[in-house]
Amino acid sequence: MPKILSLALLILLLGCNGKKTIATSKNENTPTENKILINEVWALTEMLGTPISDEMEKRPQLEFNSKASSFSGNNGCNQIMGNLKELTNTDVQFGMINETRMACKEMKLSSTFLSQLRETRHYKIADLNLTLTDSNGKVLLLFKKME
Repeated sequence: MPKILSLALLILLLGCNGKKTIATSKNENTPTENKILINEVWALTEMLGTPISDEMEKRPQLEFNSKASSFSGNNGCNQIMGNLKELTNTDVQFGMINETRMACKEMKLSSTFLSQLRETRHYKIADLNLTLTDSNGKVLLLFKKME
């Protein structure tokens, strides 16, 4: 009888422990992990409050790889790539940005785009849009998820 009682008590304790683990892992107050959602291709739609023309020959784009902590894309002229210094659920900071060196019509847009990436400290994803902001919360760049 004591063996059966001990076994029943052990099963009951293990069962309670399992329920506790499940309850905490399904906490509904946990924020969505943006760093998982960021693994997409994003096309620039607005820079410093100015919409980007749909008639642009080559629209700036970014693609993030959160596992490798890296990014790639183009700045409207040249291919760009580099590492991310920081990537959390709300923060992103670009490391050194490498680029090809082609001459294009949109060189001013390209250099402004790169300088805004360097100023970026935070991001937010909502409704298939990616917003990059500086350390003060100023919106620098807006992107739309590519289909």
